Amino acid sequence: MVWWGVSYQGVTDLHFCAKGVKTTAKNYQEDILEQIVKPLNTKMFNGEHWIFQQDSAPAHKAKSTQQWLETNVPEFIKANEWPSESPDLNPLDYSLWAYLEEKVCSKRYHNLDQLKSALVRAMKEIPLEKVRVTIDQCPELDPLIPPEEERNQKCFACDGIQIIGPHTIQDIKKVTTSM
Repeated sequence: MVWWGVSYQGVTDLHFCAKGVKTTAKNYQEDILEQIVKPLNTKMFNGEHWIFQQDSAPAHKAKSTQQWLETNVPEFIKANEWPSESPDLNPLDYSLWAYLEEKVCSKRYHNLDQLKSALVRAMKEIPLEKVRVTIDQCPELDPLIPPEEERNQKCFACDGIQIIGPHTIQDIKKVTTSM
C-alpha cells in the first residue's frame, strides 16, 4: 500500500507500507497517524485550523483510531459521517492517482524498488497548482450546502484518508496561501 497526502498548502512524501503487512488500527495509528499526520499540525499547517477526513476502511473507523483523532488533530470528519464508496470526493482518487499512474506505468520496472523510485520522482514533478486545481474541481462533500453560498473544500487527501471540509473561499485563501 502507498500512502500520500495532499492539500492546498502542499503534499507529503509518499509512504510505502511494508510488503505483506495488513493495515490494522494499531499500525495505521503508529505508522501513519503518529509519524506523518500528527506532525502536519506544525510542519504543513503552521498551527492553523485544518480538518482530517478518512474513508471507512476498517483501520480508519476503528474506535481506537477515532479516539486518536479526537485527541491529536484539530478537527476530523468521523467515519460514520463519510459516505462509503465515494472516491469522487477524494482528490487523490478523483484525479491525482490516475495522473501518477499515467506518468509511471508507461514503462516496465524490473523490481519494486524501481517502481517506488519512479512514483516518488513523478509525485515530486506534480506542480502544487495541479493539486489545487484538482481540489477545486472535487465535488462538494455536503450536497446540503445551499448553492447560493459560495463554498469550497480545504483538503488534505491521502490514499483513502483525507482532510476535507466545506469552507468559504475566504477561509481557504487565508489558510492555504501560506505555503
